[in-house]
Amino acid sequence: MKWQPEFATGDAGIDDQHKMLFETSDQFRRTLEAGEGHRTYDLFLDFLTAYCEMHFSIEEKCMFARKCPVATQNHHEHGLFLRLVEKETARFREDGFDAGSATKLVDTIDSWMESHICRIDVRLREVLA
Repeated sequence: MKWQPEFATGDAGIDDQHKMLFETSDQFRRTLEAGEGHRTYDLFLDFLTAYCEMHFSIEEKCMFARKCPVATQNHHEHGLFLRLVEKETARFREDGFDAGSATKLVDTIDSWMESHICRIDVRLREVLA
């Protein structure tokens, strides 16, 4: 999945962070397709965990500070996404790499990014204008 201009929130820092998630997810998908996912899945999961902690905090503070109408919904959806990452990380640590689980995670991330960013994050434009 590629970044599209309609995903822009109006905050350059947040948009750059979103672009990084799109690029990292795309890179890992290519790694999976090349049959090499087992080599870097731990790093991908570590990236996702760190990204969630850093990005979600910044974005939520921005939305709450500007009284964005979807700030609470954004916080809730971030929590669900973080739990998804935590659950897959725990599964991976317990059972090891599984290409099907990794592909499912990347598919879910891509769907979530498009849905969440286009439905929730772009509402930040309303309060930044």
